Amino acid sequence: MRSKVYVYFLLGVFWLAGCKKASSPNNENEHAAINGVELIFTQDGNPVGTFIAEDPDGDGGAPPSRIDTIKLPSSVKPYQAKIIIKNISNGVIKDLNTKIQEQGTSHEFYYLTEGLNMSINKKDKDANGYPLGFLTDWQTNTAGDGNVIIKLMHKTLIKGPNDSPAKGHSDIEIIFPVKIQ
Repeated sequence: MRSKVYVYFLLGVFWLAGCKKASSPNNENEHAAINGVELIFTQDGNPVGTFIAEDPDGDGGAPPSRIDTIKLPSSVKPYQAKIIIKNISNGVIKDLNTKIQEQGTSHEFYYLTEGLNMSINKKDKDANGYPLGFLTDWQTNTAGDGNVIIKLMHKTLIKGPNDSPAKGHSDIEIIFPVKIQ
């Protein structure tokens, strides 16, 4: 009987220890919910276009209220794109880029193409020199229609220099339709 009580006591201690919320700069719960994404394109420093996706109620629930089609001319010169991550609540827009960049060693964007003959290369790095993906070059040599899937993966204590987009868990995943003209 005594050993049973001891086992239950230890299980209770482990359960309580496991329920503690970690407090660290890499805690995935320390940034607000992401429900807005903006892609701003330039070429040689000149504005080309801004494309937005918004899902005010977040993941699940109602479908996104807005997902723009990214329309770009085919070009031998790459386009530069900057992504802005937002939380939109009760008419208040909060830019989350700074917080996610502070946690950059635990995050990485992935840009996956479907049905397009184009490449997207990440230009920025985190504090460890690993890819981050707030800044990208998009090479659009060939006209066509398809999609770009943008994933922000959370990778606390597991991020490496050449990770797969399946490593970690997804903070966001958005499918933008794309038309290269």
